[in-house]
Amino acid sequence: MSHQVVEPSAEYRDKVSAIVIEELELEEGELTDNGHFIDDYESDSLSLITVVSRIEKELGVAIPSEELGELVNLKALADAVERYAGGNGNG
Repeated sequence: MSHQVVEPSAEYRDKVSAIVIEELELEEGELTDNGHFIDDYESDSLSLITVVSRIEKELGVAIPSEELGELVNLKALADAVERYAGGNGNG
């Protein structure tokens, strides 16, 4: 039996990244795991809500609204998607 070592959000990171790049109108190599959506990419709260709504719809996850303020970068967003995917939220 082999153990596969995977970055916690690797399964969803590419999908989440593609949506963020498209919605925030970024260049392909511009988005990084720790780049702050508002400070580094000149986004705003409305566009972030749009990003989260699209992710929820396309990936079938429900991210609690009280967590939206914590989703400041790609890593935080991808981690939240993985945490809540399939209704496995341990909140």
